[in-house]
Amino acid sequence: MGHDIDIILIFSKEVQNPQNIAHTRVFAPRYGYLEDTATGSGNSAFGYYMIKNKMWNGGSVSIEQGGADIEFNIVKLTTQNNRVLFGGSATTRITGKYLL
Repeated sequence: MGHDIDIILIFSKEVQNPQNIAHTRVFAPRYGYLEDTATGSGNSAFGYYMIKNKMWNGGSVSIEQGGADIEFNIVKLTTQNNRVLFGGSATTRITGKYLL
């Protein structure tokens, strides 16, 4: 039985840096890679989840993303006109070309 799942985001409120509101990991095998280590779209969806569940008031926050033993990428969230906006910083880990 198939499911229309594009990505899976898991999160924890346990963070390495207390300036961050959460730690996330995002998995996207449908798109040809197991884990996306810096994804604004996945974390913006998480932002809507946090608002709905009263975990975040929509002000500016930071989220750390990535696996163990790496420098975490930072995703910034805020809201404007009832929309979650994202930005942040990331470190290039690998470069290449996709051949489809």
